[in-house]
Amino acid sequence: MKIVKYIVFRYLTNADYFNIYKPLGTEEKGGGQSYIDFGTGSISPKNWEEFFAGIGSIMRTQGPSWKFIINSIGLNNPQSLIIYQRRPQSFVIGSQRITSRRSNRVKAWVPQYGFPAPEDSTNRTSCPNKLAIYIVRTDKEEFWAGWFQNNSPCRDRFAASLLKEMIPSTPPEGCAGFLSFGSGQLLMDERDSKKPFIGGVSKKKRIRKEKVPTKKIQIKRRLRSEEEISKSLLEEDKSNYADYGAKKKAYIRKIISRNNKAVKDLKDLYQRKCQIIGDKLGFKKKDGTPYCEAHHCIPLGEKGADSPYNIIIVNPLIHRMLHYAEVSEIDLSMISKNNTLDIVINGQTHTIKWHPDHAKIVKKKLFEK
Repeated sequence: MKIVKYIVFRYLTNADYFNIYKPLGTEEKGGGQSYIDFGTGSISPKNWEEFFAGIGSIMRTQGPSWKFIINSIGLNNPQSLIIYQRRPQSFVIGSQRITSRRSNRVKAWVPQYGFPAPEDSTNRTSCPNKLAIYIVRTDKEEFWAGWFQNNSPCRDRFAASLLKEMIPSTPPEGCAGFLSFGSGQLLMDERDSKKPFIGGVSKKKRIRKEKVPTKKIQIKRRLRSEEEISKSLLEEDKSNYADYGAKKKAYIRKIISRNNKAVKDLKDLYQRKCQIIGDKLGFKKKDGTPYCEAHHCIPLGEKGADSPYNIIIVNPLIHRMLHYAEVSEIDLSMISKNNTLDIVINGQTHTIKWHPDHAKIVKKKLFEK
């Protein structure tokens, strides 16, 4: 049993399949393509460098070339193989045309060992449905080749979940990719060419991972009027204006509980729309309600208050930007008469808009100061 570290894979197209089987003399000017192509749009040069880390490379005109020993899953016949950057847009496995005198077809992909072969090698549209090849790198720096067609190469559902990108139900033409795994996450039985992949977690964890979730009961909530929401929001206890870091643990629990209420009220007040970009770039949850998040203008970790005056409702993308992008200071004292405030995120101006009832809370707190 091997521990899988990386996988590169490629679904063959009609052109790929024809070129690795075509008879000699098919092309007017020489042999034509005899390799299997991997576009850099799917597997980048950086991916290939990671895949071959520690394996010596030779620089060619267009990029690196790696020569290494590859084994074939289910067989005991290692061979030498070369993968290189043929042009800026692609890396290739060379010498795969089986009819060439210089052929170095990977043994796992030879018809003698079960790999599909065309009935008519002159037919340019005979590639079998969902035929994919792959190369595995193990944690012991071994390379193994395999293939599958129109089925899953996994023995269990956990392995299938890890390889979901490699086994989509309807792979696009020429679909390819690079996959990386944590230590011991995915195992491979090198003796089984049909279903070599096994989930590497414990049986107990695997069962929990595969457990079918129970159907959630949808509870229809009574929609509150704007007046009811505003009344609930304005009833917020002033004690929540206290600095988050200045209270005892028992009181922190109380504040968090009240904060959940305030966040719920604010989300309802804004109809779960972002105060900066509205419903743009948003999405709906499984229950059909728009997803939004609460952002503390002054972070709790910097002793910002856990209260409505310090909270705005934002789209999750905007929320991440407010935390990680270059953002100008959010000075609540600069809120305009029409309840707006301009801020700059990564050099671009955005406007925060407050509901009148929410703005009353903010301005009231500012006046108290």
